[in-house]
Amino acid sequence: MTSLSPTGAFRPVAFSLGLLLVMPAAFPAPVTLGEDSKEVAAPNRQLLTSTERIDKHIWYILDGISALRKEICNKSNMCESSKEALAENNLNLPKMAEKDGCFQSGFNEETCLLKITTGLLEFEVYLEYLQNRFESSKEQAGAVQMSTKGLIQSLQRKAKNLSAIATPDPATNASLLTKLQAQDQWLQGVTTHLILRSFKEFLQCSLRALRQM
Repeated sequence: MTSLSPTGAFRPVAFSLGLLLVMPAAFPAPVTLGEDSKEVAAPNRQLLTSTERIDKHIWYILDGISALRKEICNKSNMCESSKEALAENNLNLPKMAEKDGCFQSGFNEETCLLKITTGLLEFEVYLEYLQNRFESSKEQAGAVQMSTKGLIQSLQRKAKNLSAIATPDPATNASLLTKLQAQDQWLQGVTTHLILRSFKEFLQCSLRALRQM
């Protein structure tokens, strides 16, 4: 099994320019991920390239999350806070469950793909909230948000039934964003940490599942 390891440093400027085009060609050329790829016949080469591109895309986002977490952890003790459950109970952050078909036991490709795509759409409002939460890593926050939009579009192209992908209600998202921004400074810091942690876990689970597709 191919190990989960980053393929390169996070580059927010390159992300921003490439993702404005929202084109697969905007991402770095794919690299061989393991022995299995050496055995793929030429007719399947394009499918392999698409899979590798999504894999690399997710890793760029994870690199960005790491940069954001580093800033918030260096600024305060939010990453070690014992009261973070208070904020977590007020958030409806997407999580993977057995019924979503993304785990090895009971894996279902289409059900899992719908869950990943829907979950990323639900995370968008939280990524919007993060845009004004960083100082030195402001570009990274914008790049994570933009690259997530590009990832959603890539996954939508893989889905067999686009109508089954649930889209969050704009009014509900606007109301949630207002509530998050109205929190006191300490609670906003904890909320930021929880969003980044949950998004990282969701992407890591998604990455493992997508490698089975």
